[in-house]
Amino acid sequence: MAIVGQRRGAIVELDTMVPASGLRGPSKTPALDYPAQDIVVLRSTRREDRTERAVLFVPDDARNFLLGRINAYGAENLGNKKRPDVPKFEPIDVVRAADPRTLFGGEVDFQAPEAGWWELWVREPSTAKPGPRTISVIVAAQNAGLVVHNERLKFPDSEVVFVHGSAATLAPFVARIPGAVWEVRRAEGSIEPFLELSGDGFGQHDWVDELLGRIQAPPDDAPAVCVIDTGVAAAHPLIAPGVVGAWTIDDRWGTDDHHPHGGHGTPMAGMVLYGDLVWRLNDNQPVILSHNVESVKFLPPHGFPANRPSAYGIVTQSAIAIAELERPNVPRSFCIASSTGLFAPDAPSSWSGALDQISAGSMPVEVDNDIAAKDRSKRLLLVAGGNVIGGPRLQVEEHHTIEDPAQSWNALTVGGFTTKGELLANLRPLAAVNDKSPFSTGSQNLVGDLTPIKPEVLFEAGNMMVNEADDCDWHPAVSLLATGSNVGEEPLVPFWATSAATAMAGNFVGQLKAAVPGLWPETYRALVVQSAEWPTPIRRKLIGSGSHWKGISKGAVQLLLRDVGFGVPNLGRAIASARNDVTLLAQAEIQPFKIGNAGSAVFNEMHFYGLPWPRKALQALENAIVVMKVTLSYFVEPNLSGRAATRPETYRSYGLRFELKKRLETHEEFRERLSRPEEEPGDGAKEKLIGADKTPLEPSRWLLGPKAVQAGSLHCDLWRGYAVDLASHDQIAITPVGGWWKSHLGQKRGAEKARYSLAVSITTEGKEIDLYAEIDAEVQAHVDAGQIAVAAMA
Repeated sequence: MAIVGQRRGAIVELDTMVPASGLRGPSKTPALDYPAQDIVVLRSTRREDRTERAVLFVPDDARNFLLGRINAYGAENLGNKKRPDVPKFEPIDVVRAADPRTLFGGEVDFQAPEAGWWELWVREPSTAKPGPRTISVIVAAQNAGLVVHNERLKFPDSEVVFVHGSAATLAPFVARIPGAVWEVRRAEGSIEPFLELSGDGFGQHDWVDELLGRIQAPPDDAPAVCVIDTGVAAAHPLIAPGVVGAWTIDDRWGTDDHHPHGGHGTPMAGMVLYGDLVWRLNDNQPVILSHNVESVKFLPPHGFPANRPSAYGIVTQSAIAIAELERPNVPRSFCIASSTGLFAPDAPSSWSGALDQISAGSMPVEVDNDIAAKDRSKRLLLVAGGNVIGGPRLQVEEHHTIEDPAQSWNALTVGGFTTKGELLANLRPLAAVNDKSPFSTGSQNLVGDLTPIKPEVLFEAGNMMVNEADDCDWHPAVSLLATGSNVGEEPLVPFWATSAATAMAGNFVGQLKAAVPGLWPETYRALVVQSAEWPTPIRRKLIGSGSHWKGISKGAVQLLLRDVGFGVPNLGRAIASARNDVTLLAQAEIQPFKIGNAGSAVFNEMHFYGLPWPRKALQALENAIVVMKVTLSYFVEPNLSGRAATRPETYRSYGLRFELKKRLETHEEFRERLSRPEEEPGDGAKEKLIGADKTPLEPSRWLLGPKAVQAGSLHCDLWRGYAVDLASHDQIAITPVGGWWKSHLGQKRGAEKARYSLAVSITTEGKEIDLYAEIDAEVQAHVDAGQIAVAAMA
């Protein structure tokens, strides 16, 4: 198995000699490292007889060098010469071929079928983290069927990669990558050691102080993530370096976090800054914060009247306005992890509609200022889907529906998955590792053609534990670690469910905006979804044999996606295109409608993009499997009329769709087909006949297909097929569909301009080909020639 930066070789095991009688010190492993030849001692252990056992990696092309040194040391006729390398070879008693299992630390049962988390200590001298060897090991582990965690620990000479599987599965994989890892250790996944308040070891305050010494505050111009919740303990040592504002809806409430049991806004704020703290506390590297956190308290503390449900939307809009007035012109996103079951999510509510207004820049105060719709401030909102509470297992495992306002069209709704899978006495984790979190809700029970797919993405939400009576509930061992509001007594607390997932999403977006500044909120939303992949247990339900998706109906696929969205976002993929995973982005303005001769609004224009596929590279791959993913993101202005529940076109101001040019279709035929408004783009089991010569039917390769796209303002689909076929799908169109800008003439919005973001990526499965270099040249040619073609609709 080829690993980037790793020479082929083998590992050997050596034992040192038993110390001579009367010597008190141990017989240490000699310094057998030869950096120029990449001969290196991977690990060593001390035994009770004071000898040591070590594992040595020897590259194939360095074997003769090492044998030469050994032979010189063992030569018999040295004359008056001093024997060379005595300190290196004299202490060695035995040298033998090593079993790769010697790289495993601790007691390991290699026959046990139980899977768990393991630490792969990758030998990574590169200062860039992740380094090339680490990336290669990760890809190899995934190809071997091991689950790989997104988080890694970074040290000067190594990176710790976390993989999930049984020892019986992991040992053969380690055997195929000799020299790539220093050692393998069983991972400690529980946060419980960090929750100890006192004792002989580190207590909570010790952990906080240790981490505090490694924190670097964000730069002055850093983006912000505003948490709209129960307030924040802004003086918390771990929050203080990154908090730049704490405000409240009502001055009588104060700004502190009033929520009991460690708070709610405070854990949210800490997780927005650091993610799951268990990874920061296990590391020893500097923690450079990329973004700030803000807090607006919009829930009243005990002793004050609760917010009226009818005013939830108004209160949320007020919270947004406060943050923007206090710190204007800041690139910020918002996290909202509150929800209610008082209103059914099968239709827009006043609260979800208010969120859609916030995102689109169409709050009442903004609409009255005569600024064009496309020029108003847009905002990215991250909203929790709502939670499943503990209880009998059968009830917990039923499908539970998202809660208001998670049905918002413009907000990015966050569900949960989990990597937490600790095994405890009499308790077992409910969800499998890398599967949907038991806390997460979905939209399977909502009408598919009337409501958006929710949630769109999943972040870590923790797991539940099941006892012997089959009752389920949260547990610290399978929760995330966050900052607590009771700073003096309990600065670290467990945190879980979709609140934690939404805070993790805030951390993701904060890092993304810091790394790639200046994009539209619609674009950041598109990048989050575009970078997402389904974890292996979910992916297996969708991926079939060969170039096909699983043999289930598109309706069944949509039901699954309404439970798990489009997967778990990957920050590295969102920030930059990798060699074999190339993403093209477009931000554009479009005028969907115009006022016709009869005074009514009619469809106006479409946009056509030439896709700069590396045709020769794709054709050379022939029948290799490639996946194209398309995400279209825009924000609509909502209209909460009585028909909004059953007529999406009356709720949205406008709608957009994307359509791919067929493989055997000419560019002229493609434009002509889309210019006929009476023919809606369709994607049934087979595509329509095209061309005068009745070209053969082309099979559908889309996972969902355009017929599944009805409601919502974010549309995502995946095309899976042969590389040679994708080479001919070289153009994509953005077309408008109806909305109240077109139908409500009295509003006089028929000629408004809107804007959208489009992301298109192609991924080759298991093929080493540099698509990026070829696409880069094609992109430059498109830029030079003008990227977008605009056509009028008939």
